[in-house]
Amino acid sequence: MSDITSALTMTEVKIPNHIMRLKSAQLGCRYALDGESLYSVKWYKDGHEIYRYVPRDKPPGQAFPLPGVNIDLRNSSDTQVVLKRVTLQSSGLYRCEVSGEAPAFNTVAESETMTVVVTPNHGPRITGGQPRYQIGDTVRVNCTSSPSKPACHLSWLINGEPAQKQHLKQFDKVVVNRDGLEMSRLGLEFRVRGYHFKHGDMKLKCVAKISSLYWQSNEESVESDRQQRAPALESRETVAAKSSTIGAAASRQPSHLISLLPTLLLLLGTLAGVWRWPPEGAGS
Repeated sequence: MSDITSALTMTEVKIPNHIMRLKSAQLGCRYALDGESLYSVKWYKDGHEIYRYVPRDKPPGQAFPLPGVNIDLRNSSDTQVVLKRVTLQSSGLYRCEVSGEAPAFNTVAESETMTVVVTPNHGPRITGGQPRYQIGDTVRVNCTSSPSKPACHLSWLINGEPAQKQHLKQFDKVVVNRDGLEMSRLGLEFRVRGYHFKHGDMKLKCVAKISSLYWQSNEESVESDRQQRAPALESRETVAAKSSTIGAAASRQPSHLISLLPTLLLLLGTLAGVWRWPPEGAGS
């Protein structure tokens, strides 16, 4: 008679890495008995038992109270546990443990961490920037995220390209309330070069991100100071044009006098005949 070897195995543990606050979380645990009988499926959070499924019990499913854990017994079974309206206290390390029947009581277990997310109410805020920069100026700006849990990951882009690491300044995260919500801040500092201006302006963008659940950005467009001096150049060109017009009018005056010269000579000749001196007959 040949021996029949059985091997209880865990085939899948599916726990969301991140989930939005007040949503329902579905924790999955699938296994293969391979000839064994199921004794129990147990779920733990941070080492504390929160749910147990024993087929021989009536009812088979049982929940254990723990802060941040609100189990939906109706929709929970040996292969899944549903948590209702998760809170920040629901974050933690969850473990599924499956045991076979006597005499071996073989046991397999796997764990995953779940983090409850509170997204910011507003997009990131950029401070410290100027409306215009000249080549050679130093840009010093900060990007600050709104409170969230966990804190947002921030990044800077200059004209759509990621800022170089040496131009970034990291700040410590700040806890802003009793819920543990946090604010992130990331500085950007670099010297302005000519290539930073595309068609006369430079775009600075800050991106705030939490996993795949949240993505927001804020962008400021700043001008090259050279663009602001253009009207003055136009004014000087206008004045030069007016001066050229006056000069052209003055240059036309001599030619006009030359055209009148024959008339003036004829008039002078006539006057000379009338006023000849001495008068005729004066010597007789």
